[in-house]
Amino acid sequence: MTSFLIDDFITDNARFGARTVVLSSASSKTAYGTAFCMQQRRGTPDAVQVVGLTSSANFGFAESLGCYDRVVAYDALASVPADEPAVYVDFSGSTRLRSAIHHHFANRLAYSCAVGGTHWDDLGGAAGLPGPRPTLFFAPSQIKKRSVDWGHDGLQQRIASAWQAFMQVVTDARPPWLTVVRASGPEAIAATYLELLDGKTNPRQGHMLSL
Repeated sequence: MTSFLIDDFITDNARFGARTVVLSSASSKTAYGTAFCMQQRRGTPDAVQVVGLTSSANFGFAESLGCYDRVVAYDALASVPADEPAVYVDFSGSTRLRSAIHHHFANRLAYSCAVGGTHWDDLGGAAGLPGPRPTLFFAPSQIKKRSVDWGHDGLQQRIASAWQAFMQVVTDARPPWLTVVRASGPEAIAATYLELLDGKTNPRQGHMLSL
């Protein structure tokens, strides 16, 4: 739902005048869910070029999804053209990456949307950056707006349609975007959590853990 609402928010605001949307943490599930929703607009007036930024370790996975027009490793940010307006959707929360993005695009950055914090070890403020001030995405505001625009049932129908389309590719066996891994017990939970903190989790896996 968050992915759907981010895509809808950007489209609802006429892409802030941009034709490129840059997503950090491209291998994360909310990021590639957003990229998938944006991909569905290809060939329409609302289409954008979707650029996914990711680590070198997750580059191959993000590229294999096919929902990004281009996947770029973090250390290759300079290769992304900065001569046209762009929107940044920040799932990483990384202060260093945010600064690099704002300085790279500078006044060409049309909007800076703060969503998540996958880079938990580099979180911080956003003062003194060139370009627009990073703004936290607040999903309930977009839900409220669209409930007025479309009605409650209309909003739910659109979310359900997007979810069904997304699940078709997520669960496709050639190969699936997501494989569910189940485990139980304190040791399994601790091991998975520490693996996540170390950035060593397999992006193709989703963990369901129980005590």
